[in-house]
Amino acid sequence: MKQVTYVGLDVHKNSITAVLGPALTEPELMKVKNESKGWDQLAKRLEGYEVRSVYEASSCGFEVYDEMAARGWNVVVVAPTLMPKSVKSRKRKTDREDALKLRSDLVAYCEGGSLLPTVWIPPEIVRQDRELVRRRLAIGGRLTRVKSSIKSLLQTHKVRPDREFKSKWSLEYRVWLEGLHADESLLAGAVKIALASMMRELTFLMGEGKALDRELKRLAGEVRHKSQVEAVREVAGIGILTALTFLTELGDVTRFQNRKQVGSYLGLTPTSHESGEADDRKGHITKMGPARIRKVLNQAAWCGVRRDPRRGARFAQVSERIGPNKAIVGEMRRLGIELWHRAMEAVPA
Repeated sequence: MKQVTYVGLDVHKNSITAVLGPALTEPELMKVKNESKGWDQLAKRLEGYEVRSVYEASSCGFEVYDEMAARGWNVVVVAPTLMPKSVKSRKRKTDREDALKLRSDLVAYCEGGSLLPTVWIPPEIVRQDRELVRRRLAIGGRLTRVKSSIKSLLQTHKVRPDREFKSKWSLEYRVWLEGLHADESLLAGAVKIALASMMRELTFLMGEGKALDRELKRLAGEVRHKSQVEAVREVAGIGILTALTFLTELGDVTRFQNRKQVGSYLGLTPTSHESGEADDRKGHITKMGPARIRKVLNQAAWCGVRRDPRRGARFAQVSERIGPNKAIVGEMRRLGIELWHRAMEAVPA
């Protein structure tokens, strides 16, 4: 039977600091490059051991997890925002200290049964799907910003439409914007150039959005998503983008045991504070989960209270008591849990 050794990894873009050794021994420090050669060096040093390792999730993604797991290591990834840190540790932050603390927490977790805030590792296909959905969300955000820039420029230079348009940013309205170039009395030369640049950006982003929408429609029709997308889209206010954002960010919906876990993951549960004789006081929502889901749930919740009479009546009643901002958060939580239930019922066999 192999001896168990514990490894705390402080992972950066170009380097990995490792603190390693069995539970009751003085740990060894090792620093390698965050690349194939460095991973091989670390793996060679730990040959013959049963390796249990830990590192914090970061912008580096799950490459280190994939590489170490492929070498037979037992790897866990933890959420840095949920790791307890003392005042002393915040004032004395080094790569070695970070790796040492992670190793100590891992030993306590494996040997003593203490808690460790591990994160779910999405399969490669889920990571790929997320990239497409997140790109579409990013394009939407850029579209909103460039539209705001155009409106601000026109307002600053006192340019108003000469007629009413059926809807803002319709083809007719964009044709009118393009036509501003012909009238020298409306905009000065430099302002026209700025507007022309914004319009080119708007046209490009709208084209990108349409191209990505076609890809999202294709993705929604694939076997791994089709039944769940159809199930959640039965709810008022849920379109393909919202459905795919919800499903790809949650990943495997069966990993949640109940509605409390779903609400907590979405970051839509209130913070609480209870100490001594003080009662448990509830505060703002935690916002600990993925912000992308909260954004689309917010949009879908507003759409739902306008389109669904039942939800609209409930929202109006709650708004009178606690205000619309808090009421819509409640609708977002209800909506998220309802979508989870529908997705659970439609999990492919």
